[in-house]
Amino acid sequence: MLEKTFHVTFYDAQGGCLRRCKVRHGRAAKAPEAPSPPEGWQFERWEPQVAFIMADACAYPVYRRQEHLVTFLSETGAVLKQELVLHGQDASPPYYSSGRGSAAWDDSTADIRASRVFRAVFP
Repeated sequence: MLEKTFHVTFYDAQGGCLRRCKVRHGRAAKAPEAPSPPEGWQFERWEPQVAFIMADACAYPVYRRQEHLVTFLSETGAVLKQELVLHGQDASPPYYSSGRGSAAWDDSTADIRASRVFRAVFP
C-alpha cells in the first residue's frame, strides 16, 4: 500500500516561497530556518503548526514585537521601577523626589530599542 503524501509550503512574511516539501500522512514537516524578522520584531512560530500533516498546507511566520526591560534607579542605585516596553515605544518613568526636588533621568526615556537602566539625577 502506498503511503499518502502531502505538500507543505513555507512562505516568508512577504509571500515568497522559502521551502516546499513532501510529507507523509500524519508526519511533521521540517520547517526551514526562521526568516529574519523586521527590526523590533522576533519570530515566534509557524502558523499553522506543521506537526501532524493530513492535507496540503501553507505555513507562514508569526512575529511578535520585541519587549525590552527598562529599570529606573534612585541616585543611590535602589530599584524604583521596572517595566517591559515594546520596541520603539516610550518608557514611563516613575515620579521620584528627594530633599533636592524632583528627579530627572540621565537619558531620554523615549523610543526604547534595547533593555536600559536609567538613573535619577537632580539639577
